[in-house]
Amino acid sequence: MSMAINKNEPVYKEMRSLLPYYLAANGVYFAVMLVIFFAAGFDYTLLVGAVYGNIVCVGNFLALGKTAQSSLKRGSAKSAQTYMINMYCLRYLGLFLLLTIGALAPFINLVAAVIPLFFPRIAITARAIIKKEE
Repeated sequence: MSMAINKNEPVYKEMRSLLPYYLAANGVYFAVMLVIFFAAGFDYTLLVGAVYGNIVCVGNFLALGKTAQSSLKRGSAKSAQTYMINMYCLRYLGLFLLLTIGALAPFINLVAAVIPLFFPRIAITARAIIKKEE
């Protein structure tokens, strides 16, 4: 069974439209992390935490997009809603487990790992503000 992604499906179009805003937030974040890295005396856990948090965030965001797109293909609204709720619980369980691993790992700064989880919300808000002004 092939799971080819149709790049023209609505959820994927929406995710692509958020990409520049996400990358901008990410760029600012890593610039700040580099300044803190040097100011804190080369604490490598900051950078490792930032990278780890970004990987977790991107995975979560892609899983959300895939779930939303899959729910659109469900037969009924009730089926789509049940699917979304179940996948929401699984995604947050996964986030909890990955952040627990990050908290237990001595080479990951947990605060630096958690901050990127806010980037999708920042991207959505920034795009909404910019689109409203146009």
